[in-house]
Amino acid sequence: MKITVLAPYTFGYIDALVEKLQEYDGVEVTFIQFQDFRYEYKSIFDRVYNFILKLTHTGNLKKNYISQQVKNKVAQLDYQDYILIIRPDKLENDLLRWLKKYTDNLISYYFDAIGKFPRKANIIKYFDEVYSYEKSDISDYNLKFITNFIPSEDKPVQSIENGVFNISSRDERVWVMQKIARQLKEYNFPFKFIVRSEKPMVIDCIEVIQEYMSMEDTKKYLNEASILLDIQKDDQEGLTFRVFEVLQFKKKLITTNPSIKSYDFYDANNILVIDKEKPIIPLEFLNTTYNDIPESIVQKYRRSAWIEQVFGLK
Repeated sequence: MKITVLAPYTFGYIDALVEKLQEYDGVEVTFIQFQDFRYEYKSIFDRVYNFILKLTHTGNLKKNYISQQVKNKVAQLDYQDYILIIRPDKLENDLLRWLKKYTDNLISYYFDAIGKFPRKANIIKYFDEVYSYEKSDISDYNLKFITNFIPSEDKPVQSIENGVFNISSRDERVWVMQKIARQLKEYNFPFKFIVRSEKPMVIDCIEVIQEYMSMEDTKKYLNEASILLDIQKDDQEGLTFRVFEVLQFKKKLITTNPSIKSYDFYDANNILVIDKEKPIIPLEFLNTTYNDIPESIVQKYRRSAWIEQVFGLK
């Protein structure tokens, strides 16, 4: 089976999926990370021209460049059994139509809710199948439901009791994180909250970094913590990868997502659902230990289960 995966930078999660696919006998995987294709302006006139193109909705030199680079890569391949695209809203319609010539199964996994990136609704028509973890999008747009997945089979290690851990990009979630940090500080309960921001800034109780943290460094912090914090973005109900890292590393979870209560791995001892506006963290929850979840349940969320559902591989 020949599979091509196209994706932007995804904090290593799609890399983990590709690594698992490569373990299957008879599977040939091509991974194209289109964020690697960086267009460089040739002059100030080039930059002004691109500004005019975007302003008049007649083109985009950067997206045109990405499209051409992807075409160059795919044109060198044999006919593909599947082409999977993550965040296709970042790609041009012409490229999506062109890719259909190279496979009978052009599919996509919507990494975020359509409400966050409305263009996703308009490009569903280009795909044979579109998967999503947002249940409202499933019903509204007739998509196929699938959750995120546990990103590796790494065994959990003993927590070093570094308390609560979270790493996020800078957005509206930061201020919720800060409220929680101040509460944990009052308890004298350890925590480490990290925010990635392209611009340098100072946020009380939170460490700010400008570069992306590697998956390996993130795993280190995940393993050292006893509890992970998950703050949902606005207009999103689907479960983030943080939830599945909890299952992988056997950690407790504090989350603002009440929909988690409908999943079969939910355990009130392990998972605390809080109000985003008025987060209250009971001290009792912080001090109780993790209840093991049966492997028969955890197995349903591993990469192999995701691959079987999407590609039919066993």
